[in-house]
Amino acid sequence: MGEVFKSPYRQPPTPEGLRKIENGTLEWFDIEMYSNFNTGVLEQYFEEKNRTEGFHRSRWTWWKILVGITIGALFAAINQYVGLKIGMVIGGSWYISYLIGMGLYWKPTEINLSSGASTGASMICTGFVFTFPAMYILAYEDNYIETGSFPPMYVPITATIFAGLLGVMYFIIFRRVWLVEDPLPMPTFEAWVQLLDIANDVSVGEAARAKETIKRVSLMGLLSGGFTFLRDFPVMANNHKDIFSSMVKKEDQWVQVSDKHIPILDHLFAGRFFDRGDVHHDYGHYTWVDFQLSPMLVATGWFMRWRAALLVSLGTLFTWFVVVPFAVYHGVPIRIGGHDIDVAQTATLGLGPPAQMAYGQIARIMAVGAILGGGLTGLLKMAPVFKTATADLMKIKSGGVGGTSEYQPGLGWYEWPMSHIIVMTVVTLFGVFLVFLVAGYPGPQVFTLALLLVTLTFFLGAIAVKVMGETSIEPVSGTSFIVLLMLVGVFKIMGTSRTDTVILAIIGTTVFGGAISMSGDIILDFKNSLYIGNRPYQQMRAEILGIIPGAIVAGFFAVIFSEQLAKGELNLIAPQAHAFAFFTMMLVGGDANLKIFLLGFAIGVFMELVTGMGTAFGLGMYFPLGLAFPLMLGGGLRDLWQTRYFERRAKAENWTERKKTLKLLDTYMLATGLIIGEALVGTIVAIFLFSVRGWV
Repeated sequence: MGEVFKSPYRQPPTPEGLRKIENGTLEWFDIEMYSNFNTGVLEQYFEEKNRTEGFHRSRWTWWKILVGITIGALFAAINQYVGLKIGMVIGGSWYISYLIGMGLYWKPTEINLSSGASTGASMICTGFVFTFPAMYILAYEDNYIETGSFPPMYVPITATIFAGLLGVMYFIIFRRVWLVEDPLPMPTFEAWVQLLDIANDVSVGEAARAKETIKRVSLMGLLSGGFTFLRDFPVMANNHKDIFSSMVKKEDQWVQVSDKHIPILDHLFAGRFFDRGDVHHDYGHYTWVDFQLSPMLVATGWFMRWRAALLVSLGTLFTWFVVVPFAVYHGVPIRIGGHDIDVAQTATLGLGPPAQMAYGQIARIMAVGAILGGGLTGLLKMAPVFKTATADLMKIKSGGVGGTSEYQPGLGWYEWPMSHIIVMTVVTLFGVFLVFLVAGYPGPQVFTLALLLVTLTFFLGAIAVKVMGETSIEPVSGTSFIVLLMLVGVFKIMGTSRTDTVILAIIGTTVFGGAISMSGDIILDFKNSLYIGNRPYQQMRAEILGIIPGAIVAGFFAVIFSEQLAKGELNLIAPQAHAFAFFTMMLVGGDANLKIFLLGFAIGVFMELVTGMGTAFGLGMYFPLGLAFPLMLGGGLRDLWQTRYFERRAKAENWTERKKTLKLLDTYMLATGLIIGEALVGTIVAIFLFSVRGWV
């Protein structure tokens, strides 16, 4: 008697669903489809159905794909600004692609392909957001490496393209294991399928409604962008020279120089209670309270809702009302210029207010430790997933996963040819090697880097995607810290110079971050496409086409944003980038406060074990207090609106699930408009400051 297959994920099918499956009458978007998600039976049924009917249902229209790529490339820049500003990326390109498709009466399969191209272009920027700026921070803020040691722009861009394509290719082999044979639950994916269902039965009125929503998004973007222009664009002569100044390098020395131009709001209102978009009081001895005027932060809080916004903000409140006052009260020493100085005496010594110095020299280092501690603990909590992911790999290797031909005679490719995985692995290995070698880096180290990237993208990428499939969160930061640790360790063993170790490790981790983001993105696209009748081949094709322009845009803006934030010319917090910079310096060897770092690490571990959000708490610890209040405001407004208006009205008027989904989507789009407006103008400001040297 054969062994009964046991699955931790499969749900029991419904009797009616089984009857329709047996009779072959279950169609896409049938009510029984929703009742039988993740049963395995439904997924195998649709897999076979898509192999024949999917060739007629899955339409490829070039101009629609190009619309998705254009939106995604735009968000490759927007996502970087948002990620550097608030430490997280809001994936708005999918919403925009969906609304445009719905307004133009596209089929669900067409929307899914266009949005796949869009997210392929937009999410490849992940490594450039969270890791790449660390290189500039180490050069400009810490003087740890020379600014002239940066590699040419084509190096990280080309390497990211190679690795991104490989990250997508790898998951051809996991599609049947984790989506068909033993489907991962992927919490929240049902919402995307439901939106595609709405598009499947779109009426003239709903299409007009979608167009009206796009107009509202544009209006919100215009208002948000207009405010950001007044807040950030330096167009007025500096009439507050005592407030606005920048550090400028002259003859290998950093000197303070008054800015030439400042933004309009600063020109009008800067003073004791306002500057650089912050409403604040004077720095106190023990703490500092401010509120950052940012439409983006309020909108992000709306997406997060009150609980998540509060959990992130708890870290900020802990920093400013516990860590900073405690450090000042007890006179914790900080290291400046090779000397230990009592933080409570910094004002007397002319170094700055004690609260400000305690935040910069103590709390932020502690926050870096908390980010790392929370991230690594989150990975360790997923140890059972590592075991099952490894078992799945062995199952694939031994041929234990069933499958049918990738090519359907007379119809074409149903899946992307699996043989291309080997081809892409070889291309990536030697492509990355040659790119770095041509840029002048030592051959043995470069080949080792390429080999580790190819290997780690596969194994850690599999683990990260398995975690995402179970929790809906892909641990990019946690796995990236592991990659950074391994790269620095290997390069130190090989006797690599400090500068080359830092550059190669940070660029390598940047490339890895982009690659596993693509793995997570394609597996989610595969999941959605299974239930709507798209061929995996078409989904892969759209994703691959988005990666190349997305990586080019991401690399270009990464240099602009990284230099401006490291010089202090843009008000971007970049908590993960600072964490990677500190961790790199600690690993390579530098003047790092290990006691404070380890204390933060312990806090991150504790918060991850207690709340499951240790990394988010660590991010909050890194934030100025002014970022927490707008986040909580947005989250509080969302909960207030949802409980006092949305749910009451839906119950009173007996709204259908369809109407509730559309009403909620309207608010998401308005929030997305606020984010887009601020990010676009912020990007324009960054380009201007980067291009017109000496203006500020």
